[in-house]
Amino acid sequence: CQYITADVRFAGTDVRLYFVKRKKESWNGIMTTNLSLEFLEAYRIYAMRWSLEVFFKETKGLLGMGKCQSRNFAAQLAATTITALQYNLLSLAKRFTSYETIGGIFRDVQHSGMELSVTERIWGIILEMVKIMTGIFSIEEEEIFDAIINKSDNLAHFINFYELKSAS
Repeated sequence: CQYITADVRFAGTDVRLYFVKRKKESWNGIMTTNLSLEFLEAYRIYAMRWSLEVFFKETKGLLGMGKCQSRNFAAQLAATTITALQYNLLSLAKRFTSYETIGGIFRDVQHSGMELSVTERIWGIILEMVKIMTGIFSIEEEEIFDAIINKSDNLAHFINFYELKSAS
């Protein structure tokens, strides 16, 4: 990566221009009003901003973000959240398909330090509550699970999720 720095006055304001060239690409420019900002820091900030610009351009143009016509705030929030989830899933699919080896995916995932999902956290809280209830009511965990989960059609799938997670 090559770059040239120039401090100039633009529209009455002092600015610093960075002209950047990467290998065989054409020259690009970065402009900042922070004259003490070094090139690498300006480039890092620009890279973060660029990913946000791409996100908004693609979600507005391709996924219809901002097109929800509801007057309800919760509906607006839900529409924006669903659009962000769509973008994340599409980005993840692209990421998985663009790797040449599966090892590259695993290295990146390992370094990013994935956190527990919301479902796993909620399940952990439920398990903790069941343990507390066994002490208070002097009954076995299985009896509580049977009363809460197995006798409810709506909650039966959670036990299957837990058994799958425990098996893996």
